[in-house]
Amino acid sequence: MDDLKLLSELRADAPEPDADRLRALRARSLRPRRRFRPVLSLPMVTTAAMTAVAAIAAVVVVVNDDGRSVASPPAIVEVTPVSAQVMLRQAALTAEKRRPEDTPPRPDQWLYRKSVVMQPADGAVEIQEYWTRYDGTEQATRLGSGPMERRTVEPDPDDDDLSPRQYAARLAKLPTDPDELLAHVKGDLHWRDKPVEERGLHEHPDARAFRVLSLYLGQEEYMPPKLEAAIFRALARIPGVRVDLGVRDAVGRSGMGIAYEADSPGSGTRRDENGEVVERSYVVLDSTTYNHLGSRTEYLRNYLINGEVAFQKGSVFATAEVAAGVVDEPGQLP
Repeated sequence: MDDLKLLSELRADAPEPDADRLRALRARSLRPRRRFRPVLSLPMVTTAAMTAVAAIAAVVVVVNDDGRSVASPPAIVEVTPVSAQVMLRQAALTAEKRRPEDTPPRPDQWLYRKSVVMQPADGAVEIQEYWTRYDGTEQATRLGSGPMERRTVEPDPDDDDLSPRQYAARLAKLPTDPDELLAHVKGDLHWRDKPVEERGLHEHPDARAFRVLSLYLGQEEYMPPKLEAAIFRALARIPGVRVDLGVRDAVGRSGMGIAYEADSPGSGTRRDENGEVVERSYVVLDSTTYNHLGSRTEYLRNYLINGEVAFQKGSVFATAEVAAGVVDEPGQLP
């Protein structure tokens, strides 16, 4: 399926990040993302609050000279703030009712994931597919309609990434009491924010907790229901966590956005010298099932790099998880 066809079927409408950060983000987007759930469908609008959200205008999709799809114009849309504690408690209750996984994948099987990424600078849209062997020894990628590239993954002691099997083992050991989980992630040095540390900055424990819990929600491996419920309850205990309804992913699906409002290095939300939010990043969940849909970062002011405007006010970067599953060989689809 090419970019234009997928976008027309899924209603694209959105876009996240910066130049130094944009290069880093595009590099990260080629690494396996952490979470595989069944294929995601368009969420149903079921609450009065959702009906009050302003509708997004239809997106016109064109093609650049280099053949990349572009959605025009990316836009920040009106959202509905709701109680973070109420929504996250409801998410926890829903997560607890999920059915436990029967059998994990074999070490020689592959986790498949398909996502849509929309960039903020020009609205370029890219379809990304990944096959990651469960034991972590190989990975294959395909960007857009290009060829599939397969590579061997060499162990890197300085890399905090884990194989899917290692990640599953790590998740299985995490506490399911929300207070214990929160204390654990605040001090979990495995997921250090190295770019922040390299700039001589200190990441606040609450910011680290939000970042690590968000990482868990977006991981590719099976999430035990009790742990997922504990993650939502732990997020509800972090001061400054915000929840909005009507936040859209890269293909226009409207869901529940979770953001950390404090201005802290690595948190994703930035404020200017007057305390005004200039950039806000969301984890986007289905507002009914609370399954992970994608991410979204909004630029509420012009974003400057070396005094020049990198992203204009109103620019958006977004991702969307659109398919996932377990297959026996790279190139196969679930």
